[in-house]
Amino acid sequence: MKKIFIQLCSLITFIFLYSISTNAIIFECENGYSYKIDRYNNHSEFYFKKIDSNWQPIKNVKEINNKIEYFLPNSTYLACSDKELNVCKYKTLITFNSATQVADVREIIISDCFIGTMGCNKYERGLELNLRRCQIKNEPSAPN
Repeated sequence: MKKIFIQLCSLITFIFLYSISTNAIIFECENGYSYKIDRYNNHSEFYFKKIDSNWQPIKNVKEINNKIEYFLPNSTYLACSDKELNVCKYKTLITFNSATQVADVREIIISDCFIGTMGCNKYERGLELNLRRCQIKNEPSAPN
């Protein structure tokens, strides 16, 4: 009876430790940023960082199927010399195919606006720009 009790306690401890552990998926992307998702049972936490900086939490994220939309702070393009024109703001979109382990990142224009590179050009809401590839790393989560 004592042996069964010890085995049962060991099993319960293992299940408990397994359930509170986290796994992280990290996207290291050609746009100079890395993005991390820490998954806890039915909850996820999202982070981003530039190369050689610390992880910063992302508060505004949408997950839809194999797409993750990040709303990073201060995501704007270069303004035109005409300051009355709307400056382009964007959200970051990561598309990830878990079956093939292929991911890419791009920027999506949030509203009609103008970008001041090589003149002043108009861009429409929903336009996807700057497609870049990402490398995927799956690993146990480490402290931030």
